[in-house]
Amino acid sequence: MRAMARRTAEQWADIVAAAEQAGVSHADVAAKHRVSLSALRYHVYKARKSRDWKPGRPRLLPVRVGAAPAAPGLLEAQVGAVRLRFAEGCNPSYVAAVLSALSNASC
Repeated sequence: MRAMARRTAEQWADIVAAAEQAGVSHADVAAKHRVSLSALRYHVYKARKSRDWKPGRPRLLPVRVGAAPAAPGLLEAQVGAVRLRFAEGCNPSYVAAVLSALSNASC
């Protein structure tokens, strides 16, 4: 087995960013970038730990704006294959807690 090339911090940052994208598996990213899955997971863990992330505090997620809103007065969010709608005046902490629970669920 050939030894893998050493990566710079910038290269790992790019690889971790690719692994953090929604809908991609760590295994696919590791294979694409020719790194071991365990090394990728280590760097993802290290990156998450170095951020000012705290349990119970929601991470910011990318937002895509579609052509038309789902319905007037509703906020629509999707986690994986699950799409949820929340009333316009809904508490943002509640929305964050529900979305966080869904994204951390192991179904």
